Amino acid sequence: MIDLQTLFIMTISVHFVIAISMLIYWKTQKTYPGFGYWAMSNVVAATLYVLTAARPILPVFVSIIVGNIAAILAIMIRYEGVRAFTGQTVATKKRNIVSLLSIFIILVYFTYVDDNPLMRLFFLTIWLIYYGGCIAIGILKGGTISHKLTPWIISISHVFCGIVLVFRNIVWFLDPSARNALQPVFINIMLAFTEHIMDVIVAMAFLMLNSQRLAQELFESQKELEDLATTDPLTGISNRLKLNELGNNEMIRSRRLNHPFSVIVFDIDHFKEVNDTCGHPIGDKLLVELTQKIKAEIRDIDFFGRLGGDEFVLLFPETSIQKCHAVAERLRQLTNDVALQFEDIKVHVSISLGIAEMTLEDSTIEDLLKRADENLYKAKHSGRNITFGKDDSLELLSKISKEKLEN
Repeated sequence: MIDLQTLFIMTISVHFVIAISMLIYWKTQKTYPGFGYWAMSNVVAATLYVLTAARPILPVFVSIIVGNIAAILAIMIRYEGVRAFTGQTVATKKRNIVSLLSIFIILVYFTYVDDNPLMRLFFLTIWLIYYGGCIAIGILKGGTISHKLTPWIISISHVFCGIVLVFRNIVWFLDPSARNALQPVFINIMLAFTEHIMDVIVAMAFLMLNSQRLAQELFESQKELEDLATTDPLTGISNRLKLNELGNNEMIRSRRLNHPFSVIVFDIDHFKEVNDTCGHPIGDKLLVELTQKIKAEIRDIDFFGRLGGDEFVLLFPETSIQKCHAVAERLRQLTNDVALQFEDIKVHVSISLGIAEMTLEDSTIEDLLKRADENLYKAKHSGRNITFGKDDSLELLSKISKEKLEN
């Protein structure tokens, strides 16, 4: 039969190695709230196994009372670590002290007043299952953890250990000769192995959780930096760098499939006067408000970006110059029909637009945007509030429509 004291000595060695490793990791690597609790819980657990293995030579108070308190304290500290790591409120010291004092009184009573190992085990099991269940539920509810496999491993480990504890209670109740933690019977050996394996798995899982959270944070930081580099900070749409990337990719795709690709370059008429009259804060709000209105009018496959100042670009995949012109006119009319209200200031604005469709002569998106920008320049010098593009008949129709509206 396996010597349980030898098994406990092996468990003690493993726990001290785990504890020292986690303490070193805690002090030398980036860790998150709760990791220190996990490290300390392994120190307490190692102490618990020392007291259990030395029970034959230690006073009853130390081996039984202090040993069982150490078991509760270890899992309680682990639970507080889970709460801290998952962003939950850590329990008050008062509540934990009351919990420890309660089990202390129970252990003292069933040791010195009524020496009853079965009742000691019964109440100890209740406390361990309670905190184990709290850990199992708390680690799964943690909103800060994106990887769910590792929390499930921790949760299942604690549930399985609770099942073994209940099974040991049943065996101890039915077989009085087994009521000794160092008695080399099957249930005690099974529990020792379960705790040994579970604690190793849980310690590794906690290290993995910390590493996964660090990797997640690095990924989010990298994405945030990428967004900052490719997003206009005022309006939240793409900036010139991102537009160039999207535009060149779309040109390659459209050429390969022989599909049309058109662009719009537009700006706000007399935007400088808005800034001079109403102030730059109103001018910024105008840019944001106009951006939101236009975003609501374009398709999901279209791209919208800001070149700078009040100049914007729209990229339209699968769109001919004729369809692009129709969209441009709709956006122009939308702007004319809306009066933007900022507190007690009402601002009426219009936009001028230049459009262009990709041709064989366009080698990059910059070539295509350059032609659209030239058409925008022509629109500005043709009276503003019009769309100017490749098809002169379309421009003529636009001007006629504008003149009719003015008359």
